[in-house]
Amino acid sequence: MDDNFKFRATMKSDEELHYCIDNREKYLPETVEAAVDELKIRGVEFSEEELTLIAEDMQARKELAASGQENINLFKYTDNDNQVEDPDAPAFYSKRAIYVFSILFSVLFGSVMLAINVAKIEKMGKALLVVLFGLSYTACTIILASLLNLPNATGIFVGMIGGYIMNAFFWNRYIGKETLYRLKPIWVPLGIALAIIIPAIIIIIKYGTP
Repeated sequence: MDDNFKFRATMKSDEELHYCIDNREKYLPETVEAAVDELKIRGVEFSEEELTLIAEDMQARKELAASGQENINLFKYTDNDNQVEDPDAPAFYSKRAIYVFSILFSVLFGSVMLAINVAKIEKMGKALLVVLFGLSYTACTIILASLLNLPNATGIFVGMIGGYIMNAFFWNRYIGKETLYRLKPIWVPLGIALAIIIPAIIIIIKYGTP
């Protein structure tokens, strides 16, 4: 177990540690295990049945996260099995957020969000690869759309495919399909996206050809 989890457990009250154990579905397995160990040090006794149940619950939590299935349907793409409320868990933009942003604002935008997630676990080189993929994918689709004169609606399907590839390959490879995390709010990327898109739409409407 990471010493950081043990240290954080020493800073919590008995009530906080018991809450963590009683509501363990909301926490990382390492946080729960550290809470149990710290309470033992403080003289709290656990029965073998209690310890076995806690261990089984944590193992089931890991297996549930690892067994999640991606769904490329926009309205059914969920990964809630990996989300916890533990403040010690890393805060990531969810797979669904990355998927939706890839459709609405381009795969490049979604790749930046995913790269921010990857960079948080100290894999900066891998994060750059994610952005490079998003940039290349977006550039290729723009060129193909121009050469083949594809309808605008094609962009939706292109975004769906690109978003799915990033989650199914880059997320699962660099972050880990079984990784538990806190949900990171999307307001900042949403604000940036709108700040870029709205002026562009105004310019197109004002100066675009009829």
